[in-house]
Amino acid sequence: MNILDYLEMRGDLTFAERPFNEVDNLVFSILAYLDMHDIVSERLEFSVSLKRLCKRYLALGYDQSYIVNDPKILLKKIVSCRRYEMVRVGGYYHWVSQDEQVQFSCATFILGDGTAYVGFSGTDDTLAGWREDFNITFMSSTPGQDEAAAYIDRLGKCTVCPLRIGGHSKGGNLAVYGAAFCDEKLRDSRIIEVYSNDGPGFNNTVAESEQYRAITDRTVKIIPEESVVGILLSGNVKTKVIKSNAKGITQHGFYMWRVRRDRFEAASRLSPSSAFMDETIRRWLNSLDDERKKTVVSAVFDSIEASGATTLTELNANKWLSYNAILKAAGNIAPEIYGEIADSLRKLADAGRDVLWDEAKKTFERFDPIKAMAVEQE
Repeated sequence: MNILDYLEMRGDLTFAERPFNEVDNLVFSILAYLDMHDIVSERLEFSVSLKRLCKRYLALGYDQSYIVNDPKILLKKIVSCRRYEMVRVGGYYHWVSQDEQVQFSCATFILGDGTAYVGFSGTDDTLAGWREDFNITFMSSTPGQDEAAAYIDRLGKCTVCPLRIGGHSKGGNLAVYGAAFCDEKLRDSRIIEVYSNDGPGFNNTVAESEQYRAITDRTVKIIPEESVVGILLSGNVKTKVIKSNAKGITQHGFYMWRVRRDRFEAASRLSPSSAFMDETIRRWLNSLDDERKKTVVSAVFDSIEASGATTLTELNANKWLSYNAILKAAGNIAPEIYGEIADSLRKLADAGRDVLWDEAKKTFERFDPIKAMAVEQE
């Protein structure tokens, strides 16, 4: 079954009857994607129930179908679940700025079991959000990551309950970063669990920091067996590989993750294609210094933003005008920058070839011709 089946089958059991579990974590990570403008206050006042949130969301006619996994699907299902009827929502904070290269959204859910879940949204269709995803590879911290830590600090001053923190995709990265770099006393005494649901890891500066290491024993990364996003970058945390009914990159979508009772169905390991991509991208990123990464990302996104579009939806709505503007902007890129982009792409191709060659050598080294001949003679 999937997460919607979980709500159908287990939604009548309260948190007192069945404690919070990893599937509940994904429920709140999905709800964090919701547009809560004019519904939930930015102030940490937990006066809105999920039923009220759903009623207002539908009445306002919000449409987030541009997100690959529309959170409205789960919202409409969850309101009939006894398990979540005591949940209150507050502290909705939304910040998008193309100039500051940030797309940030989060909310806090008081569960009714004496704990709260802080949910961070993943990337939406804003170009600022997509650019921020790439900035993670070379910046010591992004504005969104800094805000995640600051938000948890503000929450800590307004509440006294233990905290669970999580998110999907980039939201998972923000959850882990915020938990690691928030106030030390708050981090060590009140954060009980951190979830990264197929979220990317961190550059080496963050992954090797004392703050990050302080939270790893309470952090769980959940990734599908053909993960593409969740394998990116570093992070020495407990990882659970799970099964999905989707294939390839579409496994990043959470509605197809397979659930068994109150947990995700475990897979034995990452698929060969995911393991190959993991090692290829790891070697590629290690071959580029931070300045080279910044140069390439800036050149690509500056060209795209020259179209005047601020979202992928706008970009697709005026394809020819947008693409002509992008091509014109790309034509103004300095030759030396083109050289850096080309060199980076060559290094990516080289990394892929090196991984294939290393795997071929391992296969050859494991092959015992004498043993193979004996098997054939049998």
